[in-house]
Amino acid sequence: MPNMEISQHPYADLLRIEMMPNIWCSGCRIGRVKNAFIEAIQNLGHNADKCVVVAGIGCSSRIAGYLNLDSIHATHGRAIPTALGVKLANPELIVTVMGGDGDILGIGGNHFLAMGRHGHDMNVFCMNNYGYSMTGFQHGPTTPLGARTVTTSGGSPYVPLNPVAVALAAGYTFVARSTSSHPYHLMDCMISAINNRGPSFVEILIPCMLFERRNKIKSLEALFLEKANIKETLSEEDVNETDFSKEISLGIFRDMPVREKSQLTLVKPTKKKAAKKYHVSFKSRDSGIKHVQIRMEGTGGQGIVQGGKTLIHAAMNMDPELNSTMTKRYGPEMKGGSCLTDVILSSQPIDYPFVEVPDLLLMMSDIVSKERGGEVVVNDNGTIVVDESMVDQSLLKDVADGVQVFKVPATQIARDNFKVVVANNVMMGFVAKTTSIIDKACIKAAILGSAPPGTEEMNLAAFDKGYEFGGS
Repeated sequence: MPNMEISQHPYADLLRIEMMPNIWCSGCRIGRVKNAFIEAIQNLGHNADKCVVVAGIGCSSRIAGYLNLDSIHATHGRAIPTALGVKLANPELIVTVMGGDGDILGIGGNHFLAMGRHGHDMNVFCMNNYGYSMTGFQHGPTTPLGARTVTTSGGSPYVPLNPVAVALAAGYTFVARSTSSHPYHLMDCMISAINNRGPSFVEILIPCMLFERRNKIKSLEALFLEKANIKETLSEEDVNETDFSKEISLGIFRDMPVREKSQLTLVKPTKKKAAKKYHVSFKSRDSGIKHVQIRMEGTGGQGIVQGGKTLIHAAMNMDPELNSTMTKRYGPEMKGGSCLTDVILSSQPIDYPFVEVPDLLLMMSDIVSKERGGEVVVNDNGTIVVDESMVDQSLLKDVADGVQVFKVPATQIARDNFKVVVANNVMMGFVAKTTSIIDKACIKAAILGSAPPGTEEMNLAAFDKGYEFGGS
């Protein structure tokens, strides 16, 4: 028989030789998991350029650094969302998350749940060594009840999380359990997971010598080999068979080739009516506006910003040749805090977009004025339209004699006839009637263009109510 000369190790193409030797403790079984993954890729015949591994922080997560594949070493607990970004950027890639129980199920636990629910076609291979090993072995989400760690020296008082049960509940389409002591079974589980469509999860039990020393266990690997029971079919009882001192059920708990999405059962389907189409005709014209500054102020949630948008769109409907700017300002609380919107309309280019002294002031609340110490800022020859449902009238006693003041209970009208949220359009109708700045049809067309679907009739009716009030 001729001598067969082996030129390189069979895993060499998928290893970063320059990174060797690895940092794992002598006898650590994470290397065996790495080898099983390499064999799974080789058996599937996948192009290495199509395979991506993403890992977080920890002993197990260091696998990404030793694989000669496109890989990312993400931050602690963020491997899954990082991997999701890769998958969304290129859905053709085979994306695998590899890490420990602390990184994936502890710090990254919420991402782990979300991935199962959202159903993306990715693999999560979680090496469960029952704690945070890299930093001296602290208590983790899977630490057995009564086990000693750096942070539970008297024994863990917490019931451990069951990774398989969580994955099943979260909706992973493939769920399996294996150990580093059963490399061929582990490789088969990895191959099945990669072939499965949808989110796949494999829990891989691995021994850690730090855990063994603190808990005076001679060999976890020996216990895995002795207590493990590989089964072709697994029952609900097998999900909870995880105690290495008694029995460990290994195998595939779920394998759903195609994602089966649940249907809503609480909501009865109804036939959707065709939405009524509304149209408002208007004619554009030369507005004759030279320079007008408008401010709408009130409380976040009153539609102050939307009101500013309505005004500026209405002005553009009326005179497309106008120059215009809109700026909005609000405090740290968008809803409930002070809010104002500035609109400038000008026949000339606008150099400065902020209103300093408005020619037209629309007050839907007095919160802005009260924040100024009760001062109402308006041009001495300007106009104020005030929502008397919401504004303290005593604030208006010091305005200049040349200021025109109009009062409309916009919020009360909206509350009595529609909903409070359309009070801003009641104000728009009143403004259209009592001032000559912007045409009625142009404002109504602007309201129609921004009203959420299904609310067009209510918003236009609110405008008409305000317009009618202005003529009373």
